[in-house]
Amino acid sequence: MNMKWDVTKLTPNQKRIADFIEKSGERILTFSETELAQKLHVSNATISRFWKQIGYDNFKSFKTAIKENEQVSPENKLKNSLLQIQHQQLPIHEHLLAMTQNQFVNTLEALDSGQFKQAITLMTNCRKIYIHAPSSAEGIAVLMRHRLARFGLEIELLPKSGHDLFESLMHFQKEDVVFMFGFVEMSREASVLLDYAKKVKYKTIILTDCLISDFQGEGDYIFYTNRGELWEFHSMIAPTFLVETFILGIGQNLEQQSLRNLEKLSELRKMYKDQLPRLT
Repeated sequence: MNMKWDVTKLTPNQKRIADFIEKSGERILTFSETELAQKLHVSNATISRFWKQIGYDNFKSFKTAIKENEQVSPENKLKNSLLQIQHQQLPIHEHLLAMTQNQFVNTLEALDSGQFKQAITLMTNCRKIYIHAPSSAEGIAVLMRHRLARFGLEIELLPKSGHDLFESLMHFQKEDVVFMFGFVEMSREASVLLDYAKKVKYKTIILTDCLISDFQGEGDYIFYTNRGELWEFHSMIAPTFLVETFILGIGQNLEQQSLRNLEKLSELRKMYKDQLPRLT
């Protein structure tokens, strides 16, 4: 963790606390004050006084500072999650279930059902849906395209970055929708897509894991999904759940068309099952 301790101002017990923090590294983020007191055989009051001695209001503000100052790399996120699993002494599947349950709750609490219905109606009736999915969102975007194409909608995955985006941008029309995944921060490509929307007047829908970000006030519809804390391994389970909900909503709006398309798909599979057998 490499903090700068002024040991001359610390009591013997406080030096023990500081030593424990240094040795624990980022694992200190998984502890409560009571757990620290029990491990160090000191009182909760001693732990509480320690934070003020080193310049923080309480343990929470100390944790916040650590999270902000530590480099939040993919390696550290995974390491923090593994440390938390070890600390809780839970099987990985139980830890993941508990973690994602909380992410589902947070995602649904932030969901505006009115806005959600409007976005579904918009995607149902638009000319074409473009999907911008950089980095880890690419897998969900492929799933989204696969499902929505079955309903007879015209879908295009946009280039993730660079000048290739212009090749698609030139075809955008007012009747189109751009569905964007905006995790962590706004990319340069996302900024261009949002700026061009002001000129062409196509609609934008943004799925983000930030409650407060540069996306605010830029997109027509913004939906929040919880992917875990900043310092944790980021899960894609809640975003996938929200995307699947969009897909089901659109399928419901296009019920008759969707059923006809799926029936045709079944007929084609039966017709050519010998030539193109299903892979097992």
